[in-house]
Amino acid sequence: MSAPLEIKPIPNGPLAVSQAESLQFEGEVRALSGTVYLCRCGESRNAPFCDGSHNAAGFSSEGPRPEPVAPRIWEGQRLRTRFDPRVCMHVFTCKPLKALREAEVLATDDAVAMEIRAVAAACPSGALTWEEKAPLPPMEAPVHAAPIEVIPGGELRFHAPVRGLSLDPAQPDDRLTLCRCGLSANKPLCDGRHKAKVGFR
Repeated sequence: MSAPLEIKPIPNGPLAVSQAESLQFEGEVRALSGTVYLCRCGESRNAPFCDGSHNAAGFSSEGPRPEPVAPRIWEGQRLRTRFDPRVCMHVFTCKPLKALREAEVLATDDAVAMEIRAVAAACPSGALTWEEKAPLPPMEAPVHAAPIEVIPGGELRFHAPVRGLSLDPAQPDDRLTLCRCGLSANKPLCDGRHKAKVGFR
């Protein structure tokens, strides 16, 4: 297994990432070596890499933090699912959950619980997690082209264990979305505000 990615947010600057072997951007997988510096001000002309534009842009890596919100927990027959709104970035992969949770109340086998687990596992930010009350059949690990995925006009998605950030203990260490547009009110995490940045690549 590869070493965890090391992430160091530079104050008012980029993210320094080491131990990453590749990155996917605009459909292309690029090989990486050493430490790379990923833009998080949203102004780089060499996206997704930093070109120093944060200095002219007056980028601040600090900002108001969201008000504390308690996680929401759902108890099902076979699963306990948890939603942490503090790390949600609003891509809505979770839309099927309401109907699935209602179905699980009446389910007599593992099929619905396995669907809920799959939906939670697809949450890129790690806002959705689950706990099995009784063992379910193993789930196939998702396959990603690279451990770092740069969403054009969007966030940085990490698909590998990371170290170096102060995260909630319940946050999965291999599902994480970080801001790269400079607008998030929850830096370094993405909160979906890139949708309002015109021309953001």
